[in-house]
Amino acid sequence: MSAAKFRRKWPAFGEGYNLDNQFSEDELMDLWADFNRPTKDLLALLWPGRKEPPSGARRALKDMANYASNKATAMRERLKGAIPTAQMYESICERIYDDLPDWARW
Repeated sequence: MSAAKFRRKWPAFGEGYNLDNQFSEDELMDLWADFNRPTKDLLALLWPGRKEPPSGARRALKDMANYASNKATAMRERLKGAIPTAQMYESICERIYDDLPDWARW
């Protein structure tokens, strides 16, 4: 993905982001698809001008992708009225968030 395409698709990542309330269910699943297997090119887009991304960046992006997927599932389950199932996915999100490095939190 080119830098221009990335900025068009994910403008929030240049100014901060919030996976809890900034993206729709579909956008969260797109984020999962784009971030689940972070490439060197993606890391370079997220940290331009740096020779190396922050320590743990690849793992944090994978965790953020998993958070996005679980958040999207929780949203879908709430819309269906399956509140206990949604809460289960939300608790998974909480565990993932708690394990993120400070720089990756929102």
